[in-house]
Amino acid sequence: MAKRPRIFVNIASYRDTECQHTVRDLFSKAKHPDRVFVGICWQFIPGEDDDCFQVVTRPDQVRVIEVNANESKGVCWARSQVQSLWRGEEFTLQIDSHMRFVEHWDELLLTMIGECDSPKPVISTYPPSYEPPDQLSEPTVSAISASEFDKNGILKFRAHGSPLPEPPPPPQPNHFIAAGLLFGPSSINTDVPYDPYLYFHGEEISLAVRLFTHGYDVFTPNRCIAFHDYTNARGRKRHWDDFEWAHLNALSFNRIRHLLGIAESDDPEVLREMDRYGLGSVRSLAEFERSAKVDFKNRLIDGMSDIERVEAMAPDERSEIAHTFFVNIWRSNGWGHAESRSGSGANLAQTEIIKARLVDAFAFLGAEAVADAGCGEMNWMKTVVDRFRFYFGFDLVGDLVTELRTKHARRHNCFFSKLDIMLDVMPRADVILCRDVLTHYPTCMVRAAFDNFKRSGARYVAATTFTNTENKPDNLIGGWQPMNLMAEPFNLPQPRILLSEDLKGTTKSIGIWAISDLP
Repeated sequence: MAKRPRIFVNIASYRDTECQHTVRDLFSKAKHPDRVFVGICWQFIPGEDDDCFQVVTRPDQVRVIEVNANESKGVCWARSQVQSLWRGEEFTLQIDSHMRFVEHWDELLLTMIGECDSPKPVISTYPPSYEPPDQLSEPTVSAISASEFDKNGILKFRAHGSPLPEPPPPPQPNHFIAAGLLFGPSSINTDVPYDPYLYFHGEEISLAVRLFTHGYDVFTPNRCIAFHDYTNARGRKRHWDDFEWAHLNALSFNRIRHLLGIAESDDPEVLREMDRYGLGSVRSLAEFERSAKVDFKNRLIDGMSDIERVEAMAPDERSEIAHTFFVNIWRSNGWGHAESRSGSGANLAQTEIIKARLVDAFAFLGAEAVADAGCGEMNWMKTVVDRFRFYFGFDLVGDLVTELRTKHARRHNCFFSKLDIMLDVMPRADVILCRDVLTHYPTCMVRAAFDNFKRSGARYVAATTFTNTENKPDNLIGGWQPMNLMAEPFNLPQPRILLSEDLKGTTKSIGIWAISDLP
């Protein structure tokens, strides 16, 4: 009988209580668990993180590097450490520490990689989600594509999920990888060792290019393999929660920019061991750019800038990107504020002045029905909502809307719906409030929102504006920049009422326009 190929599983875990359950599920769902060997870089605080070690599974097949979390240098450093635990297993699977698996995941991956049309195949994707302990979402397969360049010039990805095809076609070629699910021959551990000098953002595009230039080909799986916890409902710690990480992150960005030909660096700290963790010689960076249709230096995707691509998109495609972005922000508390997942602008301290001024202004205008276009979790609005006869809260995030309906069920003047202000027309209200929303969108989507405000039949619209501010080059979906609605390219007239938020160092205000005054 032929010997079964073995699988080495690389896990970097930072103070994560889910890791123990990930390992248990990994073994319990494998068709042949005896061929699975796990390497973990356990980063924890002794005495504080004992709840990370309550479940022990197959300890003879689990190799561990224990690191005091105070000495950790981030996830890429930890993944690099784990590679030292590899003991010659034929295949390597890199995952995150908070995952669940489908039955016989090991056999599925080995079958899939055998179907890939390449001598050096790698399978990678963003898995569908789960919520602990074992609430799995619908199984899907997701292809990764280029999304946009961030302010540092680092290419960001997006995933296109689709139902499982029957019968499944062979795994399809791709150019991009997800660091949280990557499977391939274990030669990647020696040919393309994980770069310990990267921090977090940019690790995926860096690794994708390095794999390509070393002769590896990436494929999208044709079957669902695993599920990933994208939320932070458990309040799990992350490296950047415990450390001043700005310096490490800056070095990492400069290293990636040097690697990808965006901006050369001569800083020895940026260039450490670049021969070992740099590009390969099988194929060139230019070949990757041509094949993937990206231009790193000029920040182009398919020959277009990010703004040109957004403007060329159909409205529902823009909406899909926005929905994905804000759902992820909501699930992970992406703004990183303890008081409100809607961000610092929703904090009670920041809104103390403006909420009183808004209530007085709405009363002056005789506005009894308020439509809140982008209500978030109502962190500050809940303190004044009883002053209105009717309050309609609209948000793009469906889970948030469900939570609001439950939380405010006894408030009989409050009604909540999922709604996209760029695509949907709101029910008629006296005034539409749109605070801290439009600043996250490009011009074409801001204009679409105002068109829908006008179609709603509302009498007034109250929106965030920054006075005496010159608008910068256009924004991206999910970005942020101060926006002066009275200046180019919006050119709204002076508002009927202008309410300063009286915040230090900013001209942030809420302008109230009569709908009939809007161009």
